[in-house]
Amino acid sequence: MIRLGPLLFIKEVVLFGLTLALGLYTAYYYSFYFTDLVQNGMVNFTPADLIILAILFVAIFFVARHKRVARFSFRFFLILIVFSGTQVVLGTILPSPWDLLFAVIFTLIFSIGINVLVHNLGIILGIAGIAAVFGLSISIEFGLVLLVVLSLYDIVAVYVTKHMVTMARSMVEGGAVFGFLIPFEFKGFFYGRDEAKAGIGENFMILGSGDIGLPLIFAVSLVRVSLISAIITATFSLLGLFITHLLFINQGQRRAMAALPPIATLTIIGYLVTQLL
Repeated sequence: MIRLGPLLFIKEVVLFGLTLALGLYTAYYYSFYFTDLVQNGMVNFTPADLIILAILFVAIFFVARHKRVARFSFRFFLILIVFSGTQVVLGTILPSPWDLLFAVIFTLIFSIGINVLVHNLGIILGIAGIAAVFGLSISIEFGLVLLVVLSLYDIVAVYVTKHMVTMARSMVEGGAVFGFLIPFEFKGFFYGRDEAKAGIGENFMILGSGDIGLPLIFAVSLVRVSLISAIITATFSLLGLFITHLLFINQGQRRAMAALPPIATLTIIGYLVTQLL
């Protein structure tokens, strides 16, 4: 019998859905006010981009093998993402320098690690802002290739080389969880960072930032062409999340899994549907 786990999925879809909605809103705001910047910011996908991306992943892998360096590096990088993304999002509702001031205040609160709820809010703001900027700066073709290539990479990194699992473990041990901490019970949202870290696998699951950000980046790349297409594509990524959820909770033995491929597949199907409408 297939288990559905509706309460857990509701938490997943709320966090993922809020990130998608906020990212698309932010992208639409900036595309409307900075049209020339958006048009001039498009890049072309070249073999050099793949080489740079491969070098980056290799560097991250080797950093993860050295715990002292990894703990500082991952924590610094996470805080930088949260700060940058938060400032981008706040820039849609606050004038400068207030957006910067509130971004600094929130980042300080986030870095303290008050509870899981604040952590997840930081991830929402960080990913939404970064994905909005990056998605607007690339072509649709680049976003599509990026989604496919990194989905294949996710499969290899989790099931073949398993270095993604090693890297994720290093991030958790260093207190830098790049993704949502989703508690099986609602009270888990108010657990502190150390309590959550100790309960990962038993009381918490992690939905990685790449599993959230990459579909959003691709959806954002469609904003320049059609906001409706971007929304439909993002909605299909939620269907992919549901498939990922079912695969996770119906495992015979709970273990790390590649979450991006199902989400990316449905995201691409959503894009193809928009082309037929």
